[in-house]
Amino acid sequence: MTSLLLALALPAEAGVVTPSGVMSSRTLPDSDGVSYAETNTLDHKQSTVWVEGDESGSGLGDWVEYSFDAETTVTSFRIWNGNYYSYDFWNRHNRIKEVEATFSDGSKQTFTLTDEMKAEVVTLDTPVATTSVKLKIKSIYRGTTFNDTVISELVFYDDQEDGRIPVKAYSASSVYPADADGNYEPINLEDGAVDSLWCEGNEEGDGMGEWVELDFGQTRSISSLELVNGNAYDFMFFMKGNSATAMDLTFSDGSTQSVTVKSSPMKQTIPLSTVSTTKVKMTATGVKKGKEFNDLCLAEVAFKN
Repeated sequence: MTSLLLALALPAEAGVVTPSGVMSSRTLPDSDGVSYAETNTLDHKQSTVWVEGDESGSGLGDWVEYSFDAETTVTSFRIWNGNYYSYDFWNRHNRIKEVEATFSDGSKQTFTLTDEMKAEVVTLDTPVATTSVKLKIKSIYRGTTFNDTVISELVFYDDQEDGRIPVKAYSASSVYPADADGNYEPINLEDGAVDSLWCEGNEEGDGMGEWVELDFGQTRSISSLELVNGNAYDFMFFMKGNSATAMDLTFSDGSTQSVTVKSSPMKQTIPLSTVSTTKVKMTATGVKKGKEFNDLCLAEVAFKN
């Protein structure tokens, strides 16, 4: 089975900009060793969350504010709206419907978010040069059980190209079926969260020969591959599942390059011989088996020029 998905395309010149700080109006207190702090929205993990701490309401008017070291032209942001710990938790907790963004110059823009469990890219009405972005909850989609509103993760983008080649569409040889923890579609490879994964779904194999293809939509020059291998939530989860040790990269002109991949959950950069191509198919030619699950997964993939 081949899965084909369109990416939530960002402008070619968009680059990730990392906030230097984050604060919130209030936060649900820690419980049983689990933190609900606003810093969880910047840890590159969709399964750790900020929960507002309004004991008598649903969090209307509560906010999270992100600051930058210098004035930054923010063009868009990606939001994991709701509690992405699991499908069940997402349904049971409130999600934001309308969010108001306030910038350091006092200007504001309001956006209506979709009520879907998928990371959503929100493009500003007009780009804003700012040193901070405050996101305030204006209205909500109600959960089935808890009256707490949740954000799982945020990624901001500016107007500076960072060398990352935008992907227009993904396809894969197979995809592991969605379960209580979420989906395993190849579009997860570019979302910035190391615990949202593409996992192959071939029940009879360990991932050898399975592939994922990135379509850039136009000819682009690439010279390196950035990769986060396996389930990179933490080392324990990484060791449970299969990870790649080698791959063949096939380009649109039929040429190939073979690369060695470190079996590590840390981001790695793999140099390539510069090639111009519209697509790259990544085929696993080496697999390290996990201790519990026999499925090959990748967390993040980006080709750079």
